[in-house]
Amino acid sequence: MSRKPKPKTKNRKSRRPADAQAARRGAGKRGLPVFLFLVSFVAYTLNGGMLLAGDAYPNMLFSLNVLKNRSLSIEPWQAPAFFFWKSQQPDGEVKGVRVRQWDSQADAAYRSGQLREQNDYYMVPSVHPGRYVNTFGIGATLTVLPVYAVMSLFTDIAVNRSAWYFGAKVAASMLVAGAVVLIFLTMRRFAIPAVPAAVGALTFGLGTIAWSVSSQLLWQQTPALFFLALGAWCLAGVEARPRLAAYCGMAFGMATLCRPTAAISTLLVGGYLLWLALWPGVLSRLRPGGGAERVEFNWRPFLLYVLGGLPFALLLGVYNAHHLGSPFASGQLISSEQNHFVQKGIDSVWQTPLAEGLAGLLFSPSRGLFVYSPVLALGLVGAVMAWKSPRAFAMLIPLQAAVVLDVMLNAKHFDWWGGLTYGPRRLVDTGVFLTLLMIPVIARVVRVRWMCAVFGVLLLYSVSVQVIGAWSYYLGGWAYRDGMSGPQHGNRLWSWSDTPIGFHATRFQESKQRKKAKLDRHLRGESPIITDLRGG
Repeated sequence: MSRKPKPKTKNRKSRRPADAQAARRGAGKRGLPVFLFLVSFVAYTLNGGMLLAGDAYPNMLFSLNVLKNRSLSIEPWQAPAFFFWKSQQPDGEVKGVRVRQWDSQADAAYRSGQLREQNDYYMVPSVHPGRYVNTFGIGATLTVLPVYAVMSLFTDIAVNRSAWYFGAKVAASMLVAGAVVLIFLTMRRFAIPAVPAAVGALTFGLGTIAWSVSSQLLWQQTPALFFLALGAWCLAGVEARPRLAAYCGMAFGMATLCRPTAAISTLLVGGYLLWLALWPGVLSRLRPGGGAERVEFNWRPFLLYVLGGLPFALLLGVYNAHHLGSPFASGQLISSEQNHFVQKGIDSVWQTPLAEGLAGLLFSPSRGLFVYSPVLALGLVGAVMAWKSPRAFAMLIPLQAAVVLDVMLNAKHFDWWGGLTYGPRRLVDTGVFLTLLMIPVIARVVRVRWMCAVFGVLLLYSVSVQVIGAWSYYLGGWAYRDGMSGPQHGNRLWSWSDTPIGFHATRFQESKQRKKAKLDRHLRGESPIITDLRGG
């Protein structure tokens, strides 16, 4: 009996080469998000330092307070180094003193009324006597809490200043790098090829002050960038997967918890989903010559969005009511009234003429968005092009409106230049949406040679500006030189011969050394950041 010959089998390595190549390409594309995260994170941390600024301190301090004392409010003796102190002398004179560490002598003087605290602008009094809360709310405080919780397993952050600072820097860098990845993934939802989408994402990550400012410490805008990008990614997928609307509401709700101006985006996205619910099939009619296809959109996405965001709105309302006396109270408005209205004679938060504020935020040499990141102008082009195919880019409608209203709101602010900062800090949130508004044109720009050349020049300049800021800008370097009283001194906000970019570029090495020296002084502090027991 003869055996049947075994059928010949092809070598596995040679089987379906086209499928193998496709698999490799797919694996490469799946690895792009990881690559983008690592590139961004390394860029943000490569300078080995951080940008020290008072606006970030309360987010870090109150997060540590939650970890140590399980409380969102604080008493002055728990963090004496973050308050101003006045001591009544035996002769009746009142002098300003520094209290670095709470001891029995300070405690006795405080109880007797001889030692009294005065809060800095980044804390506001609670309605509960003797307690203070974060001027900038609880969003950023809660966001960095997991990082501090992990670090506390290895060191006591309350006494380890290096861990306290660098924990916040690592958290900030991770959040902004995460926003870069989410922008890339959102562009991919619109079928943008991987390379143009990666270029667009890195435009935000390396070509805006998200690098030079937001990634360098934990401001309220830092986590807001991540949650706005997360919300946009969820919104881009709602039409195909309606349940993403719930996560979209959660993301925008958290962004508002971090930064109150994000409420503009939150409401506009909700309005967009309501519009789709009230007019089913409206997206099909937006198609050129539309009406042939009916896209059924029901109430589900809108309701899920509301349900997703509602817990964050309730949390914010309860927090404000408990600590500030009203669900609609704002720590930032209270601080403005205490520190600006009375001291500087300002009548209203929204007192800047709109034209002046717009010109300053967009084009002034010290704060202009298109001076620090001219590459973002491509987002304006994309916003116009989106209306040529409104069906395909309907999701960009609320983002366009959010950019316009956010810019106008900040232009009216009495402090439109954002105090001591590098670049248009007040408009950093708009960078996420302006980058996403490039979606209609980014693929063509990368493909067409002359467009790519122009875009490349703008991107190279924008990245160079952020390198200068990330490595050499330090608080007060340009603003207070030669006895100046601040960025608004004289006409400096509009001076092309005296700009923060030029100042720190021409003094790059000197500024780097000064920045490092300032950081070293902060890290050498030996007093505890916070105590959990009186006299501890």
